[in-house]
Amino acid sequence: MRWIVGDVQGCARELEDLLRAVDFAPGRDELWAAGDLINRGPHTLETLRLWHDVGGRAVLGNHEVYALAVHAGLWPRKRDTLDDLRRSPDALGWFEQLASLPVLAHLPAPHAEAHDVWLVHAGLHPAWTDLPQTAAQLAAIERSGRWFEHDDISFATRVRGCTRLGSPSRFAGPPDQLREPYRPWDAYYHGPSLIVHGHWAWRGLHRTGNVLGLDSGCVYGKSLTAWCQDEDRLVQVPSRQPA
Repeated sequence: MRWIVGDVQGCARELEDLLRAVDFAPGRDELWAAGDLINRGPHTLETLRLWHDVGGRAVLGNHEVYALAVHAGLWPRKRDTLDDLRRSPDALGWFEQLASLPVLAHLPAPHAEAHDVWLVHAGLHPAWTDLPQTAAQLAAIERSGRWFEHDDISFATRVRGCTRLGSPSRFAGPPDQLREPYRPWDAYYHGPSLIVHGHWAWRGLHRTGNVLGLDSGCVYGKSLTAWCQDEDRLVQVPSRQPA
């Protein structure tokens, strides 16, 4: 079974709970994370180790971008929970692994009745109608210097609302409070594949047309959600974090 988990954000205990809840078996099952594996929660390094130990894969999220930028000395450090990662003797290897994460990943349907999926952390630009081409262009961005500040990478890892031409809003609250000319990014998506994403905790778990959002606010005391692509099935476990 292929499972996609929403924003874990350093909540290692909840990820353990979720893997038990779905009877996850490395080698038999496959785990993808919709970005933001790290930061804000209490156990960033444990989360990465667990994810790695079960053969996990992921797309790049804005909290991975933040960690990479701080590690490179290009952004000032804010209040975060990355001390365990930064002090780890394996820190360099972890940062290299985070820097190699794709921005947009294609997860082909495992059987004829399942959904063909594109996985992204935040969302898609309205102009990205040819997703294989977009994925190739994003993958071709050279990952050196301030690569994580590239407009397309920033859009894919940060957008919530935007205009029909793709001008992003900085608004992070509930989608029904977006003001014109901004709308949720997925209002402009009309493709046949299912887009699975995270990032919008205020929106929570939602499914509209061919878009599935899995950020159910685990780090804010709500729940951690995973979706099984093979069975089109959702599983949630409660957060252990204070609300």
